[in-house]
Amino acid sequence: MQQTVILILGGLGGAIATFLLQKNGFSVVIASCIVGLIGALIGHYAKSDHLSLVIFTGSFVGMTNPVIASTGLIVLAGAFSGFLYKISLTIFAGFGGRLGTIAFTSTLIAFYLLRAFKRKITK
Repeated sequence: MQQTVILILGGLGGAIATFLLQKNGFSVVIASCIVGLIGALIGHYAKSDHLSLVIFTGSFVGMTNPVIASTGLIVLAGAFSGFLYKISLTIFAGFGGRLGTIAFTSTLIAFYLLRAFKRKITK
């Protein structure tokens, strides 16, 4: 349980940090690289490979264009990315593209949940 919370917070932190760097003028690639590097250092000092990877996964979520994404979407998608990372540990072990797929799926789920929620409120 504690590891799951840490992974969710790692995905959330990676997403928010990358999104904020991007909004403050960094290119999305540079922002993701900076967050990935910091995530690698955090994971190294915490002695957790999974923490490094989930922060990097969150950085992919944070690469979403601010024109189409709100901070709320990034927060929700970042949290989902940590949760989906935890679930996918045994399912997609050894598959290439897993982190990007998790980021895409997390963002898509968050987008449609927020969209459905907004529709329900306006009716």
